[in-house]
Amino acid sequence: MSPRVIVEKAREARLDIIAVTDHNMTENTPYVKELGERLGLVVLAGMELQTQEEIHLIAVFDDYGRAREMQSMIYDLLPDVPNDAEFWGDQVVVDAEDNIVRMEDRLLINSAAIPVEEAASWIKAHGGIAIASHIDSPTFSIISQLGFIPEGIALDALEVRNIERAGELAPFIMKRGIPFVTFSDAHYPDDIGKRRTVLTMDAPDCAGIESALKRMGERNMRA
Repeated sequence: MSPRVIVEKAREARLDIIAVTDHNMTENTPYVKELGERLGLVVLAGMELQTQEEIHLIAVFDDYGRAREMQSMIYDLLPDVPNDAEFWGDQVVVDAEDNIVRMEDRLLINSAAIPVEEAASWIKAHGGIAIASHIDSPTFSIISQLGFIPEGIALDALEVRNIERAGELAPFIMKRGIPFVTFSDAHYPDDIGKRRTVLTMDAPDCAGIESALKRMGERNMRA
C-alpha cells in the first residue's frame, strides 16, 4: 500500500477522488497527493480515528495542515503504548518514491480519549467531512458499540460495507436525512475500487462532497 501503488490502483479502478484514512494517522497523505496530482487523481487528507467508545470515525479534509492538526490532537489522546512490530507489524510513512520516511513507534491501534460526538463536532468545526465507518460491522462501529445513532451528532454520512443491508438500518436513520455511502475501506491494493460511492458535485472538495451528501439525505427524507 505504498503511495505509488495506491494511486496506480485507483486510476486503474477509474476513481476520481480518494481519501487517505490511515488508522489514527495522517502523514502518508502528502505523498499520495503528490502522485495523484501527476495522474489526475484528487487525493483528500483524512484519518480513520478510533474514539474512546472504540468507534471508527472517518475524517476528511481538503487541507493536509488541518488533518495534521487533528493527528496532533489525537496523538495527545492516545495511550503511550509502544508498537510491537513483530506482533502488530510496522507502522510506516512512505514517500512518493517508495522510501520509508519514518517508523511510528507508538501503537496506533488503540482508542483515543475522545467521545465520538466530540470528535465529529471537531471535524465539522474545522471544515471537514465526518462519516461513521462501516456501521454494519459487528465491531468498531457506532451501531455495534452504542446500538444507535445519537440524536444531533454531526455526521455527514454513514458508511456501510454491504449496501444491501442499508434497508435494515434505514427506518431509524433515513428519517433524519443522513445518507448511506460505501467505500473500498482498502487495506490491500486489490481492494481499491471494489466499492465506491458516486456523487454529483460542483467541485471535487469537501464543500462539494458535503453539498452532494446533503442532497442525498434530502432525497431519502422525501422517499
